[in-house]
Amino acid sequence: MDDTLSDPTLLGRTLNQFSLINLLFSRMRGLVRQFILDDIIASGPHREGTPISVLDVGAGACDIPLWLLAEARKKGLHLEITCLDHDPRVADYARRRTAREPAITIQEGSALEISQPFDYIMANHLLHHLTETDIALFLDRSYQACRRRLLLNDLLRSYWSLAGFSLFGALFLHRSFARADGTLSIRRGFRPDELKQLLDHSPWRSASTGQGTPHPLTLLGRRIPGRVFLVADRRSCGGPSPIPRTTIPRTTTVPGQRQDPCADERGDSPQPRVPR
Repeated sequence: MDDTLSDPTLLGRTLNQFSLINLLFSRMRGLVRQFILDDIIASGPHREGTPISVLDVGAGACDIPLWLLAEARKKGLHLEITCLDHDPRVADYARRRTAREPAITIQEGSALEISQPFDYIMANHLLHHLTETDIALFLDRSYQACRRRLLLNDLLRSYWSLAGFSLFGALFLHRSFARADGTLSIRRGFRPDELKQLLDHSPWRSASTGQGTPHPLTLLGRRIPGRVFLVADRRSCGGPSPIPRTTIPRTTTVPGQRQDPCADERGDSPQPRVPR
């Protein structure tokens, strides 16, 4: 479905199925609640008339932004969400789905060209679509644009993830790209140590307190089923809501190296490229 010339009918069905896939498997709602909503509340009341700005990179079905906005309103929070997607057909789908929601703006554009500042930047299942070089550029651009916190959620590359989704797709994901795209995406996914290596070459790496003592402003974690996530703070050490620390086990069951998004689906995976 990354091909902008792919069948529009199948693409529409795929986007419709994304809401179910995200609800059942992505764990993004829980991550957004823990690391964005709770952080906004912990930061204290914001200025009257000044909304909290959120960028969702990769609009997709827009189910996560719509849910986030509804949850924020329940808590009395004023959010404005911008959803970005490079595919004009996906952007059109997102505009139709959010047409009655004035607090959501759909923009067509590249994740590598973020320039407008946002309080929070989040992306669900974005990184596996990018090469390591593009991931490095995205992390750099997001660091420049983000004022408070970055949340990235992506696929854990493992045999269990591949087998489980293949079975689910065979049973429930018909007449769309979702099944084939999902299994290919898992092959393009990450192990925690691979994601950490990319992070360590970016501006989001752990900062210092200024007194020579390391201050971890980033968190790398895993969620069942088959997700790896990254949370990174843009604020100084005196920020109001430090990221909760957790123990991150690493997977040892991985189907080979990460498949490059530029490689042919049936071709051999090249050696992973690490930005310097």
